[in-house]
Amino acid sequence: MTEPFRQLLADMVLWLILIGLFVAFRTALVLIFRSELIPRPDAIALVRLFQTGLRSDACAAIWAVLPSLILTLVGFFRPLGIWHRRVRGVTIVVTLSLCAIVFITDVAYFAEYGSQFNHWIFGLIYDDRRAILTTIWKTYPIIWLILIGGIAVALSARALNKLCRVVASAQVPDFVGTKWARASTVMLVAVWMLVGSRVWPHYSLLTVKNAAGTGHTFLNKLVLNPFFALRYAIWQERNLHKTAGLRNILRDGDVRGAASALFPNAQSAANLDECLKRVAPGPAGAPPSHIFLVVMESYDAWSMQPEYASLHLTDRVSALARDGIFVRGFISSGGGTIASLGALIAGLPASKILVNYQPLVRQGVPTATAKIFKQLGYRARFFCGASVTWERSGEFCREQGFDEVYGGDQMNPRAGGNEWGVEDEDLFRFVLEHTGPEPTFNLIMTSSFHAPYSVDVKKKGFDPSVLQANPICRGITDRQVQILGHLWYSDKCVAEFATEGEHNLDRPLFAITGDHYSRKKFVSVRSTHTLYDTLAVPLVLYGHKVLEKVRVPKASAGSHLDVLPTLINLTAPRGFVYHAFGRDLLDETQPQVGYGCQAVIGPDFILKIHDPTRVEDLQGNPKTGVDGKTLTLRYRQLHGLGWWRAMKGNQWPAQAQTAALKNRD
Repeated sequence: MTEPFRQLLADMVLWLILIGLFVAFRTALVLIFRSELIPRPDAIALVRLFQTGLRSDACAAIWAVLPSLILTLVGFFRPLGIWHRRVRGVTIVVTLSLCAIVFITDVAYFAEYGSQFNHWIFGLIYDDRRAILTTIWKTYPIIWLILIGGIAVALSARALNKLCRVVASAQVPDFVGTKWARASTVMLVAVWMLVGSRVWPHYSLLTVKNAAGTGHTFLNKLVLNPFFALRYAIWQERNLHKTAGLRNILRDGDVRGAASALFPNAQSAANLDECLKRVAPGPAGAPPSHIFLVVMESYDAWSMQPEYASLHLTDRVSALARDGIFVRGFISSGGGTIASLGALIAGLPASKILVNYQPLVRQGVPTATAKIFKQLGYRARFFCGASVTWERSGEFCREQGFDEVYGGDQMNPRAGGNEWGVEDEDLFRFVLEHTGPEPTFNLIMTSSFHAPYSVDVKKKGFDPSVLQANPICRGITDRQVQILGHLWYSDKCVAEFATEGEHNLDRPLFAITGDHYSRKKFVSVRSTHTLYDTLAVPLVLYGHKVLEKVRVPKASAGSHLDVLPTLINLTAPRGFVYHAFGRDLLDETQPQVGYGCQAVIGPDFILKIHDPTRVEDLQGNPKTGVDGKTLTLRYRQLHGLGWWRAMKGNQWPAQAQTAALKNRD
């Protein structure tokens, strides 16, 4: 009658070992990414990391042991014999296999995105899965990882099974076989299972996440067990598409109040769209004949700073910036391509929802870029180096008013490239070949500066020795040189495109920016990367004939949301009415602040909304006199309005509720 107690001991040992495994993995993450420990955390922060993380570790371990625990409870009433050990053995193999897969994936994911699993994991659902899987295959030693992981799982499972068998055969006191002891144990185990597993639902997940409190931004990312991080990402993605999702962005849910804080006319506005009305002041000179808004894959701003000039990675775009207008304080709307493209196509803030899939947005919004420029007499066109089936980008552009849509598969079939698209030079050549005298607005998305980084950049003229001989690049690997060579190649292609277009076309205007920060900054002149290094992308306006009479502001800052009104005000006649969430970057009377990619930037400061008290200047030094909390609130208000417009429409909450009740009746 003591057999169930011995099985319970084996389950407890398995539970404790799994907790130890999760703690060891968290320790490994700290060591692998120790370069992110800036500033250095104190002992209290590390204790809080492991103390709080232990809650999710214990819960995840309970769920892993749950099948065996349930059989242990059954065993108190009916002996199961060898079947119990077999089920535990299968549980061990499955659990260790899942741990191997999740641990390896989590490390690679953290290296790429600077976080454990978050909403970007859903790129596997919405993005080009074939291209993603091909890139993973080419980038990582998959066969070796499978072999090593398989061997590690097999050896660990064998050792753990043996340990559990030894524990299950241990002697236990005779008194535990009494009815009183059995009944008490069953109740305690049931309570243990219930309490331990109840940490899993979403409300407790939020408690665990918000209770991190390590006082260190990097350590807070490691609090959750990777299984919990994945579960939280799934919950957050689902919740964002419900009405409650608004409070994940705008915590008080006050849509009308947010509009009043951002737009002076909100109190008298009949709906949200009225708050977005803008009136063009009229261009300083003749409007452009063609507008080219070029969104460069992963093209961020760090290499354009003077301290990195000796690397010669972005010499050509830097030259365009000197001849045109360079907005240094600039960030992308989103942290990924489709999030930023959604803002540039639909004119909506990137609010952690994919606007290209939202029914209300697909019906059309007044902030849509193409529709506004069509009103101004331009033919709207979208060129993408990748396939336009990616993230239904081509279909979304047509829904938002683009007249022509071209993907990489429609360009030179003999052109080079990889699974993510054609090479940039072929994309730009195609654009120029299809540009005639008719005025056009062109949104161009490149693809070459993207994994697996397979362009033969040496053949294109890149000299690796320039980097390898530079003291800044001490310790850089050949693979990192190859990746930075693709940055050089993208810079070369877009600058040659702008130069040729300026020479051959009448009055072209070029706006060059990056879709998001690249996460590929392998060198630094400082001990760590600054917030500007990490987050900023450039915005360069170029076109001599269009900009020659434009007054260049002394200081400006913004995000992708501000590109549309800036281009419209360089184009539209005086009095033209349009809608936009952003504002004209060249209007010095407007606040020079940019909101995007979970950050806020100004002409001389930058901060992340999850750590508003840490404010840096654009050189990485501490910056005082900036109200980070208020700016973070404005960020949340702006993106809360973006969420509301995409998910609920242009009516205010009370109006939307009334309309919903009428439709229900």
